[in-house]
Amino acid sequence: MMPLRLAHISFLGLLSAAIAVAACTRVPEIEDRLSPDMRSASYPPLLPVDQLVTPLPVPEEQSSDLEQEMAARTARLQARAEELRKAQN
Repeated sequence: MMPLRLAHISFLGLLSAAIAVAACTRVPEIEDRLSPDMRSASYPPLLPVDQLVTPLPVPEEQSSDLEQEMAARTARLQARAEELRKAQN
């Protein structure tokens, strides 16, 4: 059992090394498309996540809105059920 485990570890090590080497290779098809302006351009500024993501609604407001929506739907369904009962009689 021990040699098999060693073989797996060796294989994973070689696979990791191969992936690392492949990731570091130059891709001329991509790099040759960059204009000189793009090559010398600076990186865009990093922004805090708070500025990038819209805040979620407050749970109390969200639950209140949901409760009102469900109450209105309940009233519509009860009215529809009453109309169907009247139509059957």
